Amino acid sequence: MKLTVRSLAELGDDVVLAPERWVAADDAGEGIPLGDLVVERRERAEEASRAVVLDTTHARDGLLDIPAAVRAASSAKSAKKSARAGDLLVSRLRPYLRQVALVHPRALAAASGRALAVSTEFYVLAPRRAGDDLAFLLPFLLGERAQAVLAAAQEGGHHPRVPRASLLALRVPETLVEARRRLSREMNAALDVLYDASSRYQRLLTR
Repeated sequence: MKLTVRSLAELGDDVVLAPERWVAADDAGEGIPLGDLVVERRERAEEASRAVVLDTTHARDGLLDIPAAVRAASSAKSAKKSARAGDLLVSRLRPYLRQVALVHPRALAAASGRALAVSTEFYVLAPRRAGDDLAFLLPFLLGERAQAVLAAAQEGGHHPRVPRASLLALRVPETLVEARRRLSREMNAALDVLYDASSRYQRLLTR
């Protein structure tokens, strides 16, 4: 059993006493804080009733399941967040189920021109520096270490969630950041192939 001792002077914003917060910070690893690479967008989706509404079950292993979201035909009665091409979606509820996805252009194409509106259970992350591509972060966020930290960081009782501070405190290895342009190109190319295959498969199902 791991024991961490903190003084009151070391506590974070709002005097956080939850041990999960400190365990997550201690296990964040070495590298560049995720919060130095991304910013969280919280814009509310406009006209969400006309959008394709995504909940956390529609994001897994880097991909968005647009066909399933379209079939769900959500009424979008609750508040939703907007999502744009290039955003990174990370579930704050059960992230250990690998509910992480990039908003890839092919996902938008699968929505047939409709905007994407996502559940407030998602953190919507955008590049801190304009023009950066976040695709390189997918292998990191879906990797064993990050997934374990996120699972351990959950706070709360009935529906435990990962705090924003714990997510943004994750440390991205410097070698990954240095290779981000190449890795992003490779990830986007792979996602393009996967979305293309999904599109062809869906067309076969509707013949």
